[in-house]
Amino acid sequence: MTTSPSLDPRKSPWKRGDVCTRGFKKQCFVLNPSLEYFEVRWDDDSIERIPSDAIDNLLRVAHADSLGPDGRRTNLENLQALEALDFVEHGLSERKNSLKSEKERQVLDRMIRRMFTEGKCRWDTLHASELMTLVVAPGKVGIAFRIRERIHRIFCPVK
Repeated sequence: MTTSPSLDPRKSPWKRGDVCTRGFKKQCFVLNPSLEYFEVRWDDDSIERIPSDAIDNLLRVAHADSLGPDGRRTNLENLQALEALDFVEHGLSERKNSLKSEKERQVLDRMIRRMFTEGKCRWDTLHASELMTLVVAPGKVGIAFRIRERIHRIFCPVK
């Protein structure tokens, strides 16, 4: 039988993805444990920088590599999923606000439908992450992929 590492930060150092609490009122994920401050993400999605002299007020309740409440993913994987959802949410909001025409909105709408359709083509399945990035943060996608996606859009049998 294996024992889990101690929750005491003096025996096991803090890591990104550790779950902690302050006064058991709410929980947070550790984002960035450094010597100067701790950056944490509270369960209400607020992010706080806690100075190093106040770190003793935090109580670690779970390690980053231990399973989260769902029993399938680790706490670090849960944190990464939250950050990915935030990226998509903020990216879509910014993208929606930057649309200049109805035609541009329709192209974006079709691309989103392509990503989530049941009978999507093999190319769309293989390039799902690039398509998502193209939708939420087009500046982060290279010109070569943009050209390949436009050519594919013309010849794709799935519409």
